[in-house]
Amino acid sequence: MKKVTSAEFCEDSSLLSAGTCDSLVKIWSLTNNKLKAMKSALELENVDKEADDVLYRMMDEKTAKETRTLIGHSGPVYGTSFSPDKNLLLSCSEDCTVRLWSLQTWSNVVCYKGHCFPVWDVKFSPYGYYFATCGHDKLVRLWVTDNPQPIRLFSGHVSDVDVMCVQFHPNSNYIATGSSDRTIRLWDVLSGSCVRFMTGHKGSIHSLAFSTCGRFLASAGSDKKIIIWDIAYGHLLAELSGHNSTIYTLSFSREGSVLVSGGLDNCIKIWDMTKLLEDIDLEDLNISHAPNVKVNSDSYLLTTYRTKATPVLTTHFTRRNLLLGAGMYIG
Repeated sequence: MKKVTSAEFCEDSSLLSAGTCDSLVKIWSLTNNKLKAMKSALELENVDKEADDVLYRMMDEKTAKETRTLIGHSGPVYGTSFSPDKNLLLSCSEDCTVRLWSLQTWSNVVCYKGHCFPVWDVKFSPYGYYFATCGHDKLVRLWVTDNPQPIRLFSGHVSDVDVMCVQFHPNSNYIATGSSDRTIRLWDVLSGSCVRFMTGHKGSIHSLAFSTCGRFLASAGSDKKIIIWDIAYGHLLAELSGHNSTIYTLSFSREGSVLVSGGLDNCIKIWDMTKLLEDIDLEDLNISHAPNVKVNSDSYLLTTYRTKATPVLTTHFTRRNLLLGAGMYIG
């Protein structure tokens, strides 16, 4: 397999997907349950549709595999996203398309062709059905799975830039985007308007993560800094330094007390969010008073996990708050 360009864990940590330079999407099972395909239409006619385990009976045991390959794109795959129920997967590519895949038949269901340039990122809404994309055409698009055309466009990032990453707010009412114009914008899904405009980075933004409570947003990218934002007021709360190369992934723990970051410097860093927010004193925040963002990063760094030669492309907390990370070993 050629170079991996993106990776993603599903919500319950049972599946891992990866996009590659040679236009493939690979999916692995991370549990003992192998990846099975649905039975043929003729065999499905004989399945007892009233049985309690009807979904299990619909799957063909003879097709079980530990890994699956999805073929359809004609360019490198830069992003993948699982639906919350794990029945569907989205992928985006340099070929300007977004594809929706069925993880029951392991086939392409829809090809969305709204973008005119490479698509850098795609994300399912936390509740499914809706998804967002962004790319080289500086636009952000909102889609629904059963419509081949976008239902909303978000325009505002500076011309001649790439919108590098997109992330849904936990309540799905807002979308955050990070761009090579070094800004972050927060968009209202219903109105399409930009409700927050945040500046502070000195390079392209490659990763965004909302806290579990939805009040805080973490961003990171090529300037090797992590910035914590209070989106209630749009304030920059703190800058965290420690990485020595581009940061590609950020994740909050399930209860929000820890933030993890990983990137091209072959390591994962763990940050103490509880201590950081206590020191900032959020009760003293108001619209006319922004906190002092110059913090001692070392005092909030809990630990660093280093890999031998694996740039970290994605991180994910399981439901038991175990941390998973994935990337491609560079031998």
